[in-house]
Amino acid sequence: MGKWKHVIAVTAMLAVCMVLVILGRQLETDATGANETKGSLVIVGGALSPDNEEVYDSFLSLGMDYRNKAKDELKIGIMPTASATPIESASSYKADFVRYGVSEENIDILPIAVSDDPSTEEDESKWNDGAYNEDLADKVKQYDAIWFVGGNQLDYTKTLINDGEDTPVLASIRQIYQDGAVLGGSSAGAAIMSDPMIGAGTSSGALNEGVTYEDNYGDADDNRVFLTQGLGFFEGGTVDQHFVKRGRFGRLIVGAWDAGNEMGYGIDENSAMIVHNDDQSIEVVGESGLVVVDLSNAKKTTDFPTAMKDVNISYIEKGDRYFWESKTYQITEDKPLIEQPYYPESTTNTGIFGEDALKQVLTYDLVDSDSNEAIGLAYELTGDKRGEGFKLVFSETKQTKGYWGKINGEESYAAINVSLDVTPMKVKLKIDKVNEKKMEKF
Repeated sequence: MGKWKHVIAVTAMLAVCMVLVILGRQLETDATGANETKGSLVIVGGALSPDNEEVYDSFLSLGMDYRNKAKDELKIGIMPTASATPIESASSYKADFVRYGVSEENIDILPIAVSDDPSTEEDESKWNDGAYNEDLADKVKQYDAIWFVGGNQLDYTKTLINDGEDTPVLASIRQIYQDGAVLGGSSAGAAIMSDPMIGAGTSSGALNEGVTYEDNYGDADDNRVFLTQGLGFFEGGTVDQHFVKRGRFGRLIVGAWDAGNEMGYGIDENSAMIVHNDDQSIEVVGESGLVVVDLSNAKKTTDFPTAMKDVNISYIEKGDRYFWESKTYQITEDKPLIEQPYYPESTTNTGIFGEDALKQVLTYDLVDSDSNEAIGLAYELTGDKRGEGFKLVFSETKQTKGYWGKINGEESYAAINVSLDVTPMKVKLKIDKVNEKKMEKF
């Protein structure tokens, strides 16, 4: 009988342990589910055209999905905070949303600003503490979508965060985003999406002098990349905007590295990177494209000017997707793999941080050319015949792929997994004496 009591006791103990394990797994699942973000982000690289139906429709469609509403039932809150003319900027977006099917009475301009709009009688600068209003915070919970206008991204963190803590309005925005709402923004409204965020700086300044944590916006003598606190809705890496048009990939590489982020995302003007948390993908829509920088295997010198090796850089456009967990790409079927390059061997690009230069080098000069290497230079003269700068070498590897096609009659490219090395260089000008003498005859 004692033996059976022992068996029953052991059996009962095993049953209790199984229940505890199952309960623990259930609690873990519940906790994971509770923290899962269901919302989406529409991050626009600035200069959004009112006629960019693709971007606007994407934003509104995601808002409709949140609570299964029709477009004219959507409730949208517009954050005018960063603009020097808050009412004018927000009203412009409001008119666009109405134009695309949202009822005007369902769109609110939230009274949070730091600048007075000269086009109105009210002094909007007195709205600088609006984010502490509990009634406004409750109202935010009714919105299906929030839009952040452009301007100075520091004005968002200045008004929405207090000593590192969320104000009531920001807490409500985070709540609806986690529950399934869509958040969108352009230019400064894109910069705030990551934390830390990029506040200022140039590519050459970042590579030459590194990072600063003090505001250097508007300081012509300090072009370091300025890193500061962002709102952190996007947790997958560092975001930058106006990207290809303003040649900002040098500052993104340095900024992401310093922030400890192995991934950086540069979205170009009049285009959007749409963050789908449900399948952990980023979709590109709009006129231009998205640059994805992977620093996981990169090496960087600790001193300046900066030298870097094995930076992985990719460029994708409308219809393409990037899946950040697997680090894989899904290129639209409209763009087949380039098997026979169209262009001859490329020449050196002497203004690699200039407008659209990065796209030119990655596509025409590399994946769609007979070259397996493309070179870009960036330099400034420091004297009559001398200068300094950087040599950037873009190389094809076994993983590099190029795609080209036409979408709605317009050509579209993708360049995947290109290797980038950055080397500081000195420049010495050599004058052509023969031609110089010929010029003297004029």
